[in-house]
Amino acid sequence: MELYHKNSLYYIMFFPNLTISLIVFILSYIIPKDDNLYLFGSGRGGMSFVGNPKYLYLYIIRNNIDLNIIWITKSNIIYKQLSENNYPVLKFYTLKAFWKILKAKYLIIDSSPRGIYLTGHPFGKFNIIQTWHGTPIKKIWYSADRERKGMSNSLIETSLVLKIKKRLKLFTSLKYKLIISCSKDVSKILISSSLNNNVKITGYPRNDVFFNKNLIFNNYKEKLNLSKYKKVILYCPTFRDNYKIVRPFSSDFFININEYLKDTDGVLLIKKHQYENKIDIPEELSNIRDVSYEINDVQDLLAFTDILISDYSSIFFDFILLNRPIIYYSYDFDEYQKNCRGMYFDYYKDIAGPFAKQEDELLELIKSVDVWFNDDLYQKKYKEFKNRFNYYQDGESCKRLLDLLKQ
Repeated sequence: MELYHKNSLYYIMFFPNLTISLIVFILSYIIPKDDNLYLFGSGRGGMSFVGNPKYLYLYIIRNNIDLNIIWITKSNIIYKQLSENNYPVLKFYTLKAFWKILKAKYLIIDSSPRGIYLTGHPFGKFNIIQTWHGTPIKKIWYSADRERKGMSNSLIETSLVLKIKKRLKLFTSLKYKLIISCSKDVSKILISSSLNNNVKITGYPRNDVFFNKNLIFNNYKEKLNLSKYKKVILYCPTFRDNYKIVRPFSSDFFININEYLKDTDGVLLIKKHQYENKIDIPEELSNIRDVSYEINDVQDLLAFTDILISDYSSIFFDFILLNRPIIYYSYDFDEYQKNCRGMYFDYYKDIAGPFAKQEDELLELIKSVDVWFNDDLYQKKYKEFKNRFNYYQDGESCKRLLDLLKQ
């Protein structure tokens, strides 16, 4: 019944969207573009203020660059927040936003065009800049579709609905004027996954915040009162495509690590993925905090993090630029490989490590971090991994991308 409902809803919405798309298509060729107008949007269909578009937007504002820029959002909270800072912002469903979308030289996004484009697919004359939202470790776009695993392994895989969606996805990715990358390896992935050759290595604007504190939008060191701790540890996992239960830690582990953190004046922050709400975190432990609903953009938090614990998330490709310890907690690797999307790399071979497959291994790596992280052989492997996936390490990615767009 639920499957029928979703399909029926798609057909009901398809024809009105098609009509709107036809109107937009015609107007996009009639209305002249403003070469000085750039529009930005990101995340979850326009409901977030995150990622590469965010930091390029902030870079332009805080460096007083002579461009007409606007953030477009569907969120009342983000609209209010940006308005209070006197930052240029428009609500998505307004005539003014509709007009600006048609007039803009560039529409700058970090995932789906739904966050900034009226019908989700860019029919017409538009220059869409795809900045993506992470260095791909998991299969994306057509690599994921071809694999038929994880989210792509759907009961309606052969239905007309999904066929239409896939054709539209292909059309969208081929329309991208530019896709940005951080290294040669990543460029190859983006080209093969999107079927689009317009990929350029600029580095990711969001990583400039590690080099330029002027780009910090939320000072989480102050907001979370982190200065009272000697060491801030962040657990930031990815989501699981088809899991019903996610239990990375037992009750005993939480108790044991909390005692260690109390003795060492440390804190463990847990930031769940936006699509993940299955992890149970105890509220009564003094030095363990669930910050999932306090953090809007984890990039601002990474700047104040001493040790990162992650799994199959792309977050470590960014954090490594800070030259700080990363622990890879792969407690469910076999199950993840079976049920979720595949990876582009050999996880245990290509990544620098260290890896923990069990809780006691993880706790030991946390306790001995100063030993293994400063080991010469490990540092060599760490730097090789960092250099492989980050061609630029200078905090100038915003400038490079902006120069490229101006050209």
